[in-house]
Amino acid sequence: MAARIVAVGLLAGLALAVTGCAPGVKNGSESIPADCAACAAISPTAVTLVSIQVTPPTPSIATGTTQQFTATGIYSDQTTQDLSATVLWAATAGSGTASITTAGLASGTGVGTVTITASFRGKSGSATLTVTAATLVSITVTPPLATIANGTKQQLTATGVFNNATTQDLTATASWTALTLSSGAATITSAGLATGSGAGTVTVSASFWGKSGSATLTVTAATLVSITVTPPLATIANGTKQQLTATGVF
Repeated sequence: MAARIVAVGLLAGLALAVTGCAPGVKNGSESIPADCAACAAISPTAVTLVSIQVTPPTPSIATGTTQQFTATGIYSDQTTQDLSATVLWAATAGSGTASITTAGLASGTGVGTVTITASFRGKSGSATLTVTAATLVSITVTPPLATIANGTKQQLTATGVFNNATTQDLTATASWTALTLSSGAATITSAGLATGSGAGTVTVSASFWGKSGSATLTVTAATLVSITVTPPLATIANGTKQQLTATGVF
């Protein structure tokens, strides 16, 4: 009996080994072969990638600025998954119109139109990016007034206003500085994330293309009393996601 069990196990292992399955199907959080009948039989709940959606679909940016794209995979069981860091990004256009990083961040390098494509496991999706010659008129930093407790953080956003009446998020492009009016009030990263380092007031500025905007950040000595997580009760399907928020009460 023991010999028979071992033989059956070896045959099953050999059958799986010789299928030469290529990745392409997901089953929950696990990846299994896409073109493998044996695997399909083993896992009848396996789902396949149906299409890829690239967003935003038709953005417009000024030369020298950037646009972040997102690639979302749509599966046969109607679930979706963010594939932005997994897909192969490409920019197809006239010479010098735009370039794109492996993370989906496009940079306008010349006036024109470019097709941004995201490809993964035989599927692809695309968006159309227009690069204009618009010039920057002003920068608005939001929130304009913010108060945080010492040791906590505040994300600031820089929005550029252009002469063609369009606006663009320049948070990741602008140069950020924190002018502390009280010693050690706050520090700020290149992405506009401020951290309170001592009670006081700080002026946070975002500069780009000779224009700048600012906001005032007040850091208090408040202490954390409790944390509330919301939603307190949530139900999601297998393979989907739920964003939870932690709110500190001071």
